Amino acid sequence: MTAAAARGVAFSVNGTAVEIGGPGGRRLLDVLRGDLGLTGTKEGCGEGECGACSVLVDGELVNSCLVPLRQAEGCRVTTVEALADGDRLDPLQAAFLETGGVQCGFCTPGMLLAGHAFLASGAAPNEDAVREAIAGNLCRCTGYTQIVEAIRLTAIDAEDGRIGGSSGRDLAQPADQPSLAGGATRGGAAGRAPTGGPEVVTAGTLDAALRILAETPLRPIAGGTDVMVELAAQGVPGSVPLLDIRSLKELRGIRLEQGELFVGALTTYAEMRRSPLVAEHLPALAEMAAMVGAVQVQNRGTLGGNIVNASPAGDMLPVLLATDASIVLAGLRGERTIPAAVFWTGYRRTARSADELVLGVRVPLPAGRAVRVRKVGTRRAQAISKVVMAVAWREQDGAWRDVRVALGSIADRPVRALRTEALLEATMPTAQIADRASAAVAAEIAPIDDVRSSASYRRAVTGRILRRIVVDAAGE
Repeated sequence: MTAAAARGVAFSVNGTAVEIGGPGGRRLLDVLRGDLGLTGTKEGCGEGECGACSVLVDGELVNSCLVPLRQAEGCRVTTVEALADGDRLDPLQAAFLETGGVQCGFCTPGMLLAGHAFLASGAAPNEDAVREAIAGNLCRCTGYTQIVEAIRLTAIDAEDGRIGGSSGRDLAQPADQPSLAGGATRGGAAGRAPTGGPEVVTAGTLDAALRILAETPLRPIAGGTDVMVELAAQGVPGSVPLLDIRSLKELRGIRLEQGELFVGALTTYAEMRRSPLVAEHLPALAEMAAMVGAVQVQNRGTLGGNIVNASPAGDMLPVLLATDASIVLAGLRGERTIPAAVFWTGYRRTARSADELVLGVRVPLPAGRAVRVRKVGTRRAQAISKVVMAVAWREQDGAWRDVRVALGSIADRPVRALRTEALLEATMPTAQIADRASAAVAAEIAPIDDVRSSASYRRAVTGRILRRIVVDAAGE
């Protein structure tokens, strides 16, 4: 651990090589602002919800408040300072000014980086697509109409050849002006003392990671979208050593194995959304992944992290319950597989031992199974669920078989509504059955009452969304 802590983290920022010392768990946001003087990257919520700290890491849009410094090793980081070339504005910057997309400007750097990431993706610049691309970036004074228009106009100008490329310039290349502020150089930054953070140990292989866990009680970190928020909330930087598992190839991949869909623990929500195998065999998984946070969170957050974090509001967990998935664990003693139905044992508690890592999940693929998901939150993007539901069934002669109704955000862990499942079993989906199922699930559950929602609201909503799923299946 000492050697890892002493080694600086080498990466590039706006085309300039840097090497930064200090604890590897320091937030990339703090390094950019405090060490490198790049104050265009703003701190807003510090929880990955506002997008003010958005930067590009190897071309991917991320929240720099959720990226530990160690995970920037060897990466290309791009901040808003890279956009203008001397006095010449980047085309997207110019479009923001022309459309009136800037007022106070606090959100603007993150919006610009989100816009660049969208333009570089080559996606069609229709309004819905642009709005989804910037859903993780909050603006409270300009409004989104002008910002959306600026991104669309830049895309249209690029298609018409009025500017070069999707954004006018390769952001990985240094601009004419100094890329770093405050006299920062390779090896450090302007004499500033590094901000605090936990130590981070890296492991190159699964076996190495398991040996480290067997010897030292470290906390694994992958995407950091939950861990970094929790560490910041504790207010005691450096108190929890971390084990960086993000580079473990053994925990990656989506593949078919003996009639099951295997999804590696390090699979991100963005990868699930893009996967042809998921689209073909379990589209509900991709549908729910699209509801987790916004682009920045989806690019970093992992299925394994959602599983191990064990939040009652974990969006992916009801999907795994409803599809009879199993969690695959590995330790020095070997591998073991635990059904999702018994994996979550209480509030943020699981059956995983401290010396084990989640390898992935196995989802059986019975013929004819349908899976439907619903999520209710305060808004469409970046919302922690008030109620999340997954319903699975196989249709046989018009009747439902092997019914599963899985729920999140209503108890101390994800649960199944077993009595409601029994009511739906062997029935034909009709409006009358939908009414009975709605009443049954509302009577069966004992929802939690917390700051996000009341128990009475959760009970009513759970009944309504189950009714809608059944009615939709009936075609009524």
